[in-house]
Amino acid sequence: MRSLGIYSLGALLGAGLARANAPPAKPCATGAFSGVLPPEATVLSAVSVPAGGSYGEGPADIAYPINPTNLPELCALIVNVSSSASSSFRFGVFLPADWNERMLTIGNGGFAGGINWLEMGTGVKYGHAVVSTDTGHNSTAGDNEWALRAEEKRKDFGYRAIHGSVAIGKKIVAAYYGKGIAFSYYSGGSTGGRQGLKELQLHADSFDGALIGAPAWWTKRLQPWTTRAAIWNLPVGSPNHVPVELFKVLEAEVLRQCDAADGVADGIVSAPEACSFDFSALACKASGTENASSCFTEAQIETMRHIYAPYTIGDELVFPGAELSSESQMPFLFGGSAPSSYGDGYIRNFVLDDPDWTWQQYNDSLIALSDARDAGGCTADGFAAMKQFARAGGKLVLYHGLADALIPPGSARVLRDKIRAAMRAACQETDSWFRFFLVPGMQHVQGTAVGAPWYFGGSGQAAGLTAGKGGAPGDVVAGLGELGLRDAKHDLMLAMMEWVEKGRPIDEMVATSWNVERDVTSGVLRQRVLCSEPKKQVFIGGDEKKLENWNANAVDGNSLHILTLDGRIADMMTTTNSPPVDVDGSTKEEIDETSPEHKTLKYSLLGPSLLKAGQDAVDQSKVSEIIYNASKGSKFFNREEVKDKILTQKIDQILAKKARLEKLDLSHELRQADTLIAQLELSRDLSQYIVHVDCDAFYAAVELLDRPELAHVPFAVGGGVLTTCNYVARKYGCRSGMAGFVAKKLCPDLVMLKLNFEKYTAKATEVREVLAEYDPRFESASIDEAYLNITEYCAERAVRPADAVAQMRAEISERTKITVSAGIAANGKLAKICSNMNKPNGQYVLPNDRVAIMAFMKNLPCRKVNGIGRVFERELAAIGVKTCGDIYDHRQYLSRLFGEKAFEFLMHCYLGLGRTRIQPAEEYERKSVGTESTFGDISDPEKLREKLRWTAEELEKDMKRAECKGRTLVLKVKLHTYEVFTRQVVTPKAISLADDLYNYSLPILAKLEQEMPGMKLRLMGLRCTHLVSTKKPDTMAFFGLRPRRTESSDSDQRSSKRKASEDADGGAEDEWEQWPEEEPDQYDVDVDSDAKPGTEEESPHRRHGKEVVPNPKKKDAPPPEELWDCPICSRPQPADERQFNEHIDLCLSRQTIRDAVQEDIGGSSSAAAATTSRGTTPEASSKRIKTGGAEKKRGRPAAAADPRQKKLSFG
Repeated sequence: MRSLGIYSLGALLGAGLARANAPPAKPCATGAFSGVLPPEATVLSAVSVPAGGSYGEGPADIAYPINPTNLPELCALIVNVSSSASSSFRFGVFLPADWNERMLTIGNGGFAGGINWLEMGTGVKYGHAVVSTDTGHNSTAGDNEWALRAEEKRKDFGYRAIHGSVAIGKKIVAAYYGKGIAFSYYSGGSTGGRQGLKELQLHADSFDGALIGAPAWWTKRLQPWTTRAAIWNLPVGSPNHVPVELFKVLEAEVLRQCDAADGVADGIVSAPEACSFDFSALACKASGTENASSCFTEAQIETMRHIYAPYTIGDELVFPGAELSSESQMPFLFGGSAPSSYGDGYIRNFVLDDPDWTWQQYNDSLIALSDARDAGGCTADGFAAMKQFARAGGKLVLYHGLADALIPPGSARVLRDKIRAAMRAACQETDSWFRFFLVPGMQHVQGTAVGAPWYFGGSGQAAGLTAGKGGAPGDVVAGLGELGLRDAKHDLMLAMMEWVEKGRPIDEMVATSWNVERDVTSGVLRQRVLCSEPKKQVFIGGDEKKLENWNANAVDGNSLHILTLDGRIADMMTTTNSPPVDVDGSTKEEIDETSPEHKTLKYSLLGPSLLKAGQDAVDQSKVSEIIYNASKGSKFFNREEVKDKILTQKIDQILAKKARLEKLDLSHELRQADTLIAQLELSRDLSQYIVHVDCDAFYAAVELLDRPELAHVPFAVGGGVLTTCNYVARKYGCRSGMAGFVAKKLCPDLVMLKLNFEKYTAKATEVREVLAEYDPRFESASIDEAYLNITEYCAERAVRPADAVAQMRAEISERTKITVSAGIAANGKLAKICSNMNKPNGQYVLPNDRVAIMAFMKNLPCRKVNGIGRVFERELAAIGVKTCGDIYDHRQYLSRLFGEKAFEFLMHCYLGLGRTRIQPAEEYERKSVGTESTFGDISDPEKLREKLRWTAEELEKDMKRAECKGRTLVLKVKLHTYEVFTRQVVTPKAISLADDLYNYSLPILAKLEQEMPGMKLRLMGLRCTHLVSTKKPDTMAFFGLRPRRTESSDSDQRSSKRKASEDADGGAEDEWEQWPEEEPDQYDVDVDSDAKPGTEEESPHRRHGKEVVPNPKKKDAPPPEELWDCPICSRPQPADERQFNEHIDLCLSRQTIRDAVQEDIGGSSSAAAATTSRGTTPEASSKRIKTGGAEKKRGRPAAAADPRQKKLSFG
């Protein structure tokens, strides 16, 4: 456990672990823990259990009346905790004599109130100390009447009991053994899965690893769905009612149609999402009979359509529908004369607090009420907080049975997507800590009706097994060991321990089923591999019951399309047949310059700005011919020629693969695409009005204010490369990113103006002040463009979005004397496209209507979608996809040709989906600070070192402005042949000074010189990543007295630079902070040759000018409260001299110092106050520091007279 000392762990050994064999430090007695427990906790009983014995509460524990047997020698405790004046909960603890220094917390099920002794018995046989709570009441899983008008009890059930049991349980375990816990684990399914998720969301340090099975995480939606779905099949006797016996008919038909969707007919539906179920086959007319017990009427078919379909209200997904293959469990929810008590009891006793409410009164308005109340805080939807769990090194495995009718597996898919989305928003990946398994044929948490392999050591699974007829449930450890199922391949708990403790990720597991369901002595029926997404199990032939005939599918290695955070696609070839390139740019193979490939090369040479506004009437073929002839023979041209050939070869491979696919049955891929489209449609949000504002030829427009005589003259702004040009020049084919000499050939009369960033920045500030009046939280994408959400503005003023934007554009024009264009749509992606439709000085409104959006996207060229560049455009065009509408017609090929990420990206493009979240750019977390510059070719080693020194000095300035240091230093160089190389080094300390930056990067440069003798460079850059802040800590924010300040709050003058994406769906965290279209390296020319190294003008931050600064603040904003930091305890105090001196005297008093020392030694929990602001709830755990295996807490005791310090108490 990260909050406790780590000790020697021992190795995983076949059936279990090497034990610590440390004798307990305390006796097994109720009074032994009196000095350990908080005042609200009491040990009710302490019983020594001999080896081979049994323990539990029997029938008195209504939910878990079966006691575990054949236990190891242990001490069993029952602890009671008062959580409020009207509520309390209990928890049980198993303390084995042969302890392995780990603790396992066990979850519950349904609305059950009881200690889960049976599953604790399974956990203790690993050698773990085990804890389980009764959640604050005593009831069966389906009984929730205890919750009626009892919010404190509901809080215990929702989150308080599980956290109290974990926190106090750790103290008991540590005290009993006289040493801290090495690792803490969790295992829970259904409600237990929800409990574990909720706990790790609220308290990231509770668990090192969590096994979460079929979680009821979405409680506030799950239980209303349970009721609504059942009502479709009520009342009994009505024409629509499906009697219990017909579910067997339905199950058989689903199996008939869907069994082989995964490629093997084995009696198990393994790919329900790939099955297009034909309901008409159930109809009595189709079956040729009118026997009501063997066929469905049209009304009954309609009932099942509703049950399988997602529950929606308007465009909002309320809850996913039932899964095909879950029919064997459907009678439990849908086979009675009333909905299950899980559903309507929850509405009655949790949501409404009305004992007289009946299911006949159900209506959709209950969903909003259930959402608003979330009684007891039961729903585990704190996804953003999970980044703390991930960053602390926690591991999470989520699994769900595909035959689960009680909680549809679609719920787990939603959970998976929400976790990943939250992590993307926090720039936190999921591959290192999160795994998701779907288990074909497994019902709710465990078990099967079709002989499907389902046992893999998940929550409650071993406790549900028996060893022979009449065997005690759960007493199967020996039998599992004899079968070889007690290792990390077959037991998820052991696999989790290897992942947490040895760094071995869980990508595959082996599942098992038996000839007699749940009887481990009856012989193994089936075994097969389970795969963590995105892999899938694949049958390779032979006996489908044998493990060796199943594999995890391989990833297509031809090409990998990575969808980056800002919506762009990076093409990364794993293997190519490209000719080797020498340092001078020549190739080992001669290229035929008369080949048809040069047609594609000419198109590529048109550059990334081909679709800039003002180019519509330009003869691009003429422009491409001029660019081709002007650059022919240059090193840039030679490099582009090689790249074009490589791309052509890649496209040939794609076409060959497509030809092979056309001969195959791709019905599975077709259904997969249609399923994804249906799922994505559920996420469509048409409630927001997003605006993308883009200044028209911004630099040129600003220059025109000082040079009005150029209004009708073609002119451009820039040096060797055009940064921008006016619309007169664009009629000749000139565009940003074009070399100046090429632009002169296109337009001999072109006037070139030098850059003046002071003017541009000042003008941008004026524009931003207007934008802030319409959306104070607008998002700057660059110096001259921004995203706004004007939904609230329009609603408050009862104006149409188009009118509001027209008014905004008019105000900008009047106050700044420049024009802007705008796009108005339902999301940022569409708004960005629309802003280019009526340039300059225009706007385009795309209605928030699905039909209008689909029609708009249908004929939209793919290249106009941000994220589809020249390379991907060519690849798509080669297979026949030239417009977004073409994507649908080729959907069955896309995942196989371009990979899953590109496939999903293209589906978003086809549907016109994008982000609606708009936030200030400064709120994006900064991942790196970098600087780079382009220059004339340099090969002299001494001059290269001078350039490196200058670059280091520039980066030091930027690091100082950003108030940070970096732990990883990256050197980027570009050869005169336009090849780019990056190398990085992890420094032994965080660095920011120029001397350190130079000294650590110099060996990298020297190594590059050794690898490439005679190396000539035309660009050099340095970048620091893995940043460490050097800001002075904000003590008020640390202690929760005010929100944490953003980067922008320190200084309005300091820019928060972020690379603006073409469609800012996320930050490009790993890219250089420079605009690609303005990087002056497109052609073989010297850029800014008149600028001298070391001058401010050459700084890349000054050069590209695409700086994102904090949003303007209201001038009448009240000044912040003045507070003084205490020099002793660092806590902020009122700016009153007398009170401040009294506080310092108190901090210096002997008694206070004595209390602080005693607290550090005794390890009490008062330090929790210092971390309350970092937790999600007042019960957040205190942070601890590991020191030599002993436990030492941070912080000092709160001053008694300090009203700002919250005293923590449980409950």
